[in-house]
Order: sequence, then C-alpha cells, then structure tokens
Amino acid sequence: MIKKPLLFLLASATSLLPISRAHADIGSDTVELLKLMYNDTRKDCGGASQPAFMCSGILLRATQPSTAYPFYSISPASSSRGSVSASYLRKDAKFQKMAFAMTSGFIFDQVLDNPEAHEDYKALCAFPLDGATDGRPTLAGCGDYVRSNAGDVKEDYCDRMGIFTAEQWVNRYFDANGGYKFEAGHYCAFDISPSNPKAAQAFYENIRAQGMVSGSQKFNGYMFQENEVLLAPWKVDAPRSPSITALFYIGQEGLPGALISQVQWFQATGQTLPAISMTLPQTAQEDVRFAYESGKQALYPTTEANACAKYVQSAKWIKRYDPGFKKDIMSLEIFPTACGRQTQPTQTNNFFNELVAAYYLNPEWINNPDNKATPISSMRRQLACVMSVARSKSSWMLEPARPYTSHEKSVAAGCNNISA
Repeated sequence: MIKKPLLFLLASATSLLPISRAHADIGSDTVELLKLMYNDTRKDCGGASQPAFMCSGILLRATQPSTAYPFYSISPASSSRGSVSASYLRKDAKFQKMAFAMTSGFIFDQVLDNPEAHEDYKALCAFPLDGATDGRPTLAGCGDYVRSNAGDVKEDYCDRMGIFTAEQWVNRYFDANGGYKFEAGHYCAFDISPSNPKAAQAFYENIRAQGMVSGSQKFNGYMFQENEVLLAPWKVDAPRSPSITALFYIGQEGLPGALISQVQWFQATGQTLPAISMTLPQTAQEDVRFAYESGKQALYPTTEANACAKYVQSAKWIKRYDPGFKKDIMSLEIFPTACGRQTQPTQTNNFFNELVAAYYLNPEWINNPDNKATPISSMRRQLACVMSVARSKSSWMLEPARPYTSHEKSVAAGCNNISA
C-alpha cells in the first residue's frame, strides 16, 4: 500500500484516534486535507491501473440521513443493483449540486491513503454526468439505460463500444450545441474497475468529458451537473469499512443531517468524524470552499481520554411544568455515576459526548419544538452549569427547550434560563 507522508498524516487524523477521543484540531486539519485533495489534479496515481481518485480529488456520497438506519449502510436498492452511487469532486471536476439536491453526506478516505487496518473500496465505473443508474439494470448499473424510448441505443462499457477518449464520448452523445443526440441518460460508462489495466486513463478521460460538456447547457436545471461513480457495496464494519475521512453539509439546511451522521458514527465506533461545511461553485471561475465551525458540531472536542468508564448511570425523559415557559417541557433527568458526579472541567466534553451519543437522536431532543437554533450547545451549557451549582443533587435536569446563553447568565438563572 503506497503512502504519501503529508496526505497520510492528515488523512489518518480522523481514523486513528483512540476510542472515545476526539482531537481538538481535527476540524481544521481536515479542512486543510480537503483543500489539498481538491487542488491535486494529477492524471493517475503512479500507474496505468491506478486511477486518480485513488490519491487525489474527493470521492463523496450524498445521503438522506435518518435516525432509523446508519448513514453508511447499504440500501436494499443498492444491494440489489450491486453498486452504490458516489461523486468525484476536484478542481477540474466541479459541479453545482449533489444528486437529488441532497445537502449532506460523507467523504471517503483515498484508497492509497487508507489507514492500514481499513478496507479499500472497489470502484466499478464512472459517468461524466449523472448516470441515471436507477435505469441501468445490467453490469451493476454500468450498463444499458433502458428507461426511455430510444430502445435502439444500447450502452456497454465505453471501451467495448470503441470509446476511449473524452472527445469520442462527447461526439457520440452530444451535438455541436451541447444538446443530447439521444434521450437524456443514454451514454456509456468508463470502466475504472481493478480488472481494467487502463483504468487510470479511462478515469482521466471521464474527467475531461465532464469538463467538455459542463456549462454548455443546463442539465436538470444546473449548468454544472454532478458526475457519478459507482462503487461495489462495501462490508458494513465501521470504522474499518467504509473508510471515511469526514462528513459534509451544504448550507444550513444540510447541518441537521450531518449531525445525525456524526452521532451515528460515534455510537458505532467511539470516534468523531468532523462535519465540514462545503460550498459548491456556481460558476466555472469559482472553487469549492471548505470550512469547519466548531460551534456547529454534535460532539465536542476532547483533550483527554475518558476518566470514567461511564459518566451516566441512567437517564430518562420526563415531562414537567416549567414556570418560566408556563407550560410542560421535556426534561432529561440524569443520574450520574459516582465517577461522573466528580467530573472536572477538562472532562465536561467527555461527559457531554456520552449524553449526545445516547440521547440526541431521541425525538424529545432532536425534534424539540421550542429550541431549533441551539439544542446541542444549550444542553452543553446546562450541563456545565449544573456541575457548577447543583453537583450534589441526586439527579440533574437538562432541557433542550432552553436557549443557549452565557455561563454567567445560566448560573444566575439557576441553570433554568428561558432567554438567551
């Protein structure tokens, strides 16, 4: 397995963290890594059978997060088809939106930089544009598109059709004005599987073809349509497989989905994936922008290993009347362990992350109607307040309904503030 020192050191930051620890700077480190990956426009990774996605660019998958299943799972439809859809983002492979305009998802580790204990994913084929792969029942989604009336047009892998270059691909499927010669979706996929000894050139021609077509007309209402890379279904064995660098979200509407995914990964692995804000370019001159906002994470950075095997002995949601709100609100009643009750300030985030992992996805917290703006930071503030002024109480009450405020205001209100 080939390693590139700088990229490997950064890429390994998320995956090699000890269980139950997060790194205080993992977000900013990841942003720098993504910038390096995005700006690296090499043609291959050192050989004819090593496509560029193995060591450069950003391979990512948009998802529809749900509390009912983990974001990294394989859907029944993908299992049946034999492939999972992803997209490839790079300085020379830009697009304006994710598939189905989804706003959150995850970024794969690069194959040649995967931590040694992690499994590599297997790529099958690549389309310069959205491959409409739900209409391709053959070759695990890489084959013939059958969902339109152009039944006389048959697709195979591009090389089997005598299409080896971006120019050949564009000339076969698009006219001089950038319009489809056939119906939308009738185009071939480049074979980038490990069995193709020329997979590197095939993938590079795929990138070039995207650049030739994008911007010449609108596809699905966008000038720069997302491409599609099909991966073989992976064995779900987090964190080994799939091997993931980070989560991403697009705009504030994507943040809730990223936080659900962040908690699900922590539940499964005890590790923290940073949620990275990603702004996609809207013109050919723009580039993707990456940012990490520490205040918008579900899990808080820790600087020490957990001091307690468990911080919480038990907890339950109860409804109780609050005189400040003048109505019933939901409270999380926490019974800390003896160790948890002695938590020091440097361990507050360790304690809080245990609460988030266990209770954030509960509807009483994640769907609390009284505080949609700061439901996580508010609970963290209340925990710190209770530890300051009510540590000896038999149980601690935290309410997602309370807005975020300063520690001083929270203490002055007896940890029961009703305003910011």
